[in-house]
Amino acid sequence: MEMSSRAVPGPLRTVPRAHEDPPAGDAPRESRPASAGFRARLAAFGRPPRVMGVDVARGLAVLGMIGAHVVSSRPELSWGDPSTWLALVDGRPSILFALVAGVSLAFVSGGRSRLTGQALEDARLRLARRGIVVLLIGLALEMLDTWVDVILPVYGVLFLLMIPFLGWSRRRLLVGAAAVGLLGPTLVAVVEALTFQPYGAGVGLLVTGMYPATTWVALMLAGMALGRCDLTSPRLAAGLVAGGVALAGLGYGLGAVVDAAPVGAQSQQAEAVPGDEVDLTGTVCVPQDGGAVYCQPDGGGEAGDGAQAPTGYLATFRETGGFSSVPAAAWSAQPHSGGTAEIVGSGGFALAVLGVCLLLARPLRWLLLPVATVGSMPLTAYSVHVVSLAVLLWPFGLVPAALTDDGGVHPAVWPVSAVVLLVACTAWALTLGRGPLERLTARAARPDPSVRAGA
Repeated sequence: MEMSSRAVPGPLRTVPRAHEDPPAGDAPRESRPASAGFRARLAAFGRPPRVMGVDVARGLAVLGMIGAHVVSSRPELSWGDPSTWLALVDGRPSILFALVAGVSLAFVSGGRSRLTGQALEDARLRLARRGIVVLLIGLALEMLDTWVDVILPVYGVLFLLMIPFLGWSRRRLLVGAAAVGLLGPTLVAVVEALTFQPYGAGVGLLVTGMYPATTWVALMLAGMALGRCDLTSPRLAAGLVAGGVALAGLGYGLGAVVDAAPVGAQSQQAEAVPGDEVDLTGTVCVPQDGGAVYCQPDGGGEAGDGAQAPTGYLATFRETGGFSSVPAAAWSAQPHSGGTAEIVGSGGFALAVLGVCLLLARPLRWLLLPVATVGSMPLTAYSVHVVSLAVLLWPFGLVPAALTDDGGVHPAVWPVSAVVLLVACTAWALTLGRGPLERLTARAARPDPSVRAGA
């Protein structure tokens, strides 16, 4: 990242200008002139005030999310069977990304020395501007109509939601993360049961979608608490590995117990079944995006064979299972479920990965440098990946051979995409420095001198 977590001497308000690095926006400024040559950039990259291990973790998260987008056939994860570890790309890279995003938010708000007063207000304003830019970039990527659940719109909104927490202490951040992670999923599950699984643009974006806010806010608060620590300490990094492994075991263990329990409406959850096994007599079906088909009883939604749909709120509440689905939804460990067990389990996994990256970044600097360059320009790398999918595969399809006969993506797409990004990001970082979209967000977040002068 752009700053170490060491306390910075001198006035606090001088810190943000030298160490700005929001997670999906601005890449770090190096401590060298903009005209520095290749050798100078190579020698300086990953050195203090950056924390290279954080860049490596973010780079792994980006590469993992790419795998989640393009690896269409993944086995069910079994920790004791390495042949199933490809399933680790389900949900976990995005959770690692959220954790590291919180670390970066702590960096821009002073690191171990929290900002106060006008310096804190300036940091909040910069984050708000970056959040809006990231949101707009995410919306533009969604308009390409790929199959990817683009994460950037969620991050743009989350940046805005995190503004009030920039001035919080490490202890308050940890308490907030625990409260949101433990209580948030249950609250969401109860509200969904009371409102019969509502859906809308805003609800889908922040509550019921692939990236529920209760998951990401908890992880970003935890990451901010980490960013208030000395991330250059090997003891802290080793503690993250040990603590992360323990939390992962606890979370996934709880999730396994919940998933195995016969919970009332759990049997009502949707699952894929062969089409020829479904009796569609008396229904009207309409094809949907992604190969899905929506069916309802013939006659405008009235139940067939004279059956009457439930009338009244209480009757509908009982018919839909009431609160019987709450435990399974609130404590699930399944990827993208937003359950407490997923937050604890996958959050612990992310902590362990971050700890390993912090431990290895210094001794393996040259080996991990390409991954760190991807992590130094995550917004650019992620956006280039989504655009490449749109141009090469779908919807434009310039390279149809990359698609398999069953409509899936060829297995070679992930490693090829990863290698291209590793080479391109390394070349860009060592010759031009900051990524292009990171420059855009930095420029958008820069305060207007005329406004400051007028104030």
